[in-house]
Amino acid sequence: MRTRNLSRMFGVPALAAVPLLVGAVPAEAAPDGQSWDTIFTAARSGLCVGRIDPGIGYGGLANGAALFNFQATLWGVGDCRVTITADWRNTDNGRSGSVSQEITGPGYHHYGAEPRIYPGPGHITVTFTMDALSAPAPAHGEWLMPQLPGDGS
Repeated sequence: MRTRNLSRMFGVPALAAVPLLVGAVPAEAAPDGQSWDTIFTAARSGLCVGRIDPGIGYGGLANGAALFNFQATLWGVGDCRVTITADWRNTDNGRSGSVSQEITGPGYHHYGAEPRIYPGPGHITVTFTMDALSAPAPAHGEWLMPQLPGDGS
């Protein structure tokens, strides 16, 4: 007897419909010097689809740290889980790293991905990948990190 993966069977059509369903939701403008892709995703568990809006927080964090922020909504049935990974690189000083965050649902959640990152001042690019079907794949973002007190750069 063949078993079918319901997430794969329904995931592609459902993921294709998400932009139509949430297309009327106004997107917030990114601050100057920042650009972020909105990510539409299926989940690796449950029968779920969702939207993730990445961003970055800095200033007020010790030693010039920055923290990825993910505003995420997952719609569906069951225990919805998907992991987003941010691979970042400072194109001015060569620093780079990776941080992952598990997104759970259904529902809306705001996540600050730990650990904090220390990119130093400059132009930072980031590539986002998911452990489930997503669009765009991969997704991208970028920002200009200012010189912050205590960052030692």
